[in-house]
Amino acid sequence: MAAAVTSALLSGVSAFAQTGAVQVAASIDPVVTQEQMQPRACTPAADNPIVSQASPSLPAQPRRIVVLEFMFAEDLAALGITPVGMADPGSYPVWIGYDNARLASVPDIGTRQEPSLEAIAAAKPDLIIGVGLRHAPIFAALERIAPTVLFQYGPGLSDDGAHTTQLDWGRKIFRTVGCLTGREAQARAVEARVDAGLARDAQRLAHAGRRGEQVAWLQELGLPDRYWAFTGNSTAGGVAKALGLGIWPPEATREGTGYVSSEDLLKQPKLTVLFVSATDKDVPLAGKLDSPIWRFVPARRAGRVGLVERNIWGFGGPMSAWRLADTMTDAVLALPAPADTGR
Repeated sequence: MAAAVTSALLSGVSAFAQTGAVQVAASIDPVVTQEQMQPRACTPAADNPIVSQASPSLPAQPRRIVVLEFMFAEDLAALGITPVGMADPGSYPVWIGYDNARLASVPDIGTRQEPSLEAIAAAKPDLIIGVGLRHAPIFAALERIAPTVLFQYGPGLSDDGAHTTQLDWGRKIFRTVGCLTGREAQARAVEARVDAGLARDAQRLAHAGRRGEQVAWLQELGLPDRYWAFTGNSTAGGVAKALGLGIWPPEATREGTGYVSSEDLLKQPKLTVLFVSATDKDVPLAGKLDSPIWRFVPARRAGRVGLVERNIWGFGGPMSAWRLADTMTDAVLALPAPADTGR
C-alpha cells in the first residue's frame, strides 16, 4: 500500500481532479446493452470472498455511508453517491482526484489509519465501509455505530502460482459496492465504459505496433537509485495486460509492488520505463535520473524513459484504472519502440 511512499509525492493535481463521473464517461460513450444494465445476483456479504468482515444485517439501500479508504470514496462517486464522511479528504485530490467537486465538502472523519469514532458517529451513517488490514481491530466499535463491511484490500498470492491482479480485485470490490448500495445496474454501466476505454487504448497501441512491449511502472521513493516497481499482480500489471503490454517485473508479490534499483535496469535492454516522480515537477528528467548508474541504463540511453503524472493512484477503483490506462498508453506512444524488436 501507499503508506511507505514519501510525503513529497503529495503534490500536483492534474486536470483529472476537476473531472466528474459524467465528464469522464463522456470521453467514451459505448452503447450499454439492456443485458449489461440488468442487476447482477448479489452474493451475501458473509459468502463473498473479498469481504473480510461484515455485520450480519446490512441496509438494503443505505443513504448515509462513511468510507474509510480512498478506493471506496472513488467507487461511490462513480455510482453517483456522495458519502456523509470520509477519511483523509484533504489528501484525496492529490492521490486520486476523481470527481473532486462531489467530494470537496464531505466531512473529515480522521485518517485512514486512525479514523475518529466520534466523528463517524456524528455523521450518523447507516453503513460504514472499510478495509480489513487497517480497520479489523476496530470492527466491533464501528459496528456499534452502524452496520459495517470491511473488504480484503488485495487478492494476495495463490498456491498454484496463478494470481489475480489488483485491477481484477478492485473491480470485484466495485461490483460489491454496487450491490451494497442497490446500484448494480449503474455499476455495470460504469464497467462497460471502463472496458471501452481499455479497448480503445489497446487498439491505439496495436495500431502503432507496440503490442507485447515490456514496460516498468516505477514509483520514486526519495531513495537513491531505489524505486517501487509495480509487479505482475498490481493494478498497473492488470492494466498493462489489458492493453497488450507486459509489465516488468512480471512476478506476483503480496502487495503488488517490489523494490528495484537502477542497477536492475541495466539487465533489461528492451524495457520501456514509465517513471512516477516524487520530486519537484519543474526538475527535468535528467535531474531526476542524475546518478552515475542511470547513464548506462539501456532505456535511458535509447530515450525510452517517460515521466508520468504524479498522482496516478495505483490502488484505486475502476476510474483510477481507466486513467492509468490512458496515461500508460500516452506515455508509451510518446517514446520510441525498442529498436531490436523487428518493428
